[in-house]
Amino acid sequence: MLLSSSISAVHATATEVFTEAATADVEIAGLVIAVGLVAAGLMLRIRRDRDGATVFGALGYAFAVLVLAVAVRSNGWLTGADTAVAQWFVDHRSATLDQLSIAVTTAGGPAETAALGLVVAVVLVWRTKRYGPALVLLATVATASIACTLLKLIVARGRPPQSVQMMLETDPSFPSGHVTGTASLLLMLALIAGTRRPRAVRMLLLGIAIALAVVVACTRMYLGVHWLTDVGAGALLAACAVTLGSYALHRLDSPGDGTDSTPPRLLMNRISL
Repeated sequence: MLLSSSISAVHATATEVFTEAATADVEIAGLVIAVGLVAAGLMLRIRRDRDGATVFGALGYAFAVLVLAVAVRSNGWLTGADTAVAQWFVDHRSATLDQLSIAVTTAGGPAETAALGLVVAVVLVWRTKRYGPALVLLATVATASIACTLLKLIVARGRPPQSVQMMLETDPSFPSGHVTGTASLLLMLALIAGTRRPRAVRMLLLGIAIALAVVVACTRMYLGVHWLTDVGAGALLAACAVTLGSYALHRLDSPGDGTDSTPPRLLMNRISL
């Protein structure tokens, strides 16, 4: 009897919390906090405080994912555009885009992402004779994927209606595993490949990685298997993991006090594109 009463009380409390969180004011406030944390991280990065920048940046992205998760779980204000965006993609389908989307989403699947990550890790070890960068790459993608799987189980969001799905998927929808995996892998590859490159080249590589991740996100919505908030959360989750992965890469060659006051030893001194 006591256990049953406790469970009922917890359920009632959770329901009340989710109901309150569904309001626009609460969700906007949550996003403002998340943006503020990320902005603080960027400011600390400019001041060459790598430790502080990593902590605030990762917390900001993680908090944004939490805000979206609560909004999705409570059918909150932030989910308001999901249906309209899904319908827009359905209305703009064509035979050519159908084939292209299926090809892109297949290439960016969890198994394909894992296989590509392993291949890249092997190449990194072969070219650099170092295991550290390869292990960081694999750990970053694996951490993002595991976190994504756990969130799927916790939030337990349903997929879009099967009537709009071009590829039947019935497992939980939030967040998008395709976006989480491909974005974390592509961004880490861009960071590693950009080592020793001019700033313009590094920005170009990051831009390409982001663009490819956006393409994957669009194909998931185009195929009718994810909502807008699903792919958004996947991108934020990948950003959180990559923030930590980038810091780990930095620490491999700069085991100092967390600042960039002294030039770090070049990470990839034997790799070239």
